[in-house]
Amino acid sequence: MRLFIAVNFREKVIGQILDIQEHLRSQSLRGSFTRPENFHLTLAFLGETPGEKVDDLCRIIKGIDSASFEIAFTRTGFFSHSRKELWWLGAEPNSPALPILAAIHRKLLEQLLAEGFSVDTRPFSAHITLGREIKHSGPVILDTPDIIVSVDRISLMKSENIRGRLTYTEIFGKDL
Repeated sequence: MRLFIAVNFREKVIGQILDIQEHLRSQSLRGSFTRPENFHLTLAFLGETPGEKVDDLCRIIKGIDSASFEIAFTRTGFFSHSRKELWWLGAEPNSPALPILAAIHRKLLEQLLAEGFSVDTRPFSAHITLGREIKHSGPVILDTPDIIVSVDRISLMKSENIRGRLTYTEIFGKDL
């Protein structure tokens, strides 16, 4: 099964992210936009993982020792690859909560690698994907109000295609 570890959002936050995404969509010619129920903050992407490894993943997540905290998402931008753009909403770079989030990410990676999991080891970028393969005809201008996210749960998520729709389902979660 295809798995990742993430922070999911409350409905209010999803609505705020959706407002920004709609402004992006209105300035775009086309793109694959993230469905609102799939908005999340990825802490570790695992990819295809045997089902018998789920218990190990749950144990690793249980080992994360952190109090809950809030982090602000205040900026938008994009990663460009092969003339395609992945647009994102990013965490405030000077946020005092960013080192806490980065420490959780680092601890997860250390434990995952120690257990033999293959994980992406690129530098951590706290972002929420708004859309992929975005094409636009001119400059995109997005107002980004501060969106305050409560990081109070870490979730092991399953990604699957159900009737042609990418669907994310929590299969384990730990409250902080």
